[in-house]
Amino acid sequence: MKDWIHRTDAVGVEDLEEMARGTGLLAVGQTMSPQLLAYTQAVVEQCASIADAYPTNDAEESAAEHIRAMLPF
Repeated sequence: MKDWIHRTDAVGVEDLEEMARGTGLLAVGQTMSPQLLAYTQAVVEQCASIADAYPTNDAEESAAEHIRAMLPF
């Protein structure tokens, strides 16, 4: 795996494809199908939904909002 695990900047589809290649889900040169992208979005949304349960603090955005903002959906 590369440095994408602890990124602090938003990711794009190309980044998601790199992650998928790093885990063996996509071959070199292969791109994400619309179905795989939709699945990825569903997983991210589920993670953000879990974070919705936590109270917000004085930050400008909640953890869930931050998770959603980091991805290209």
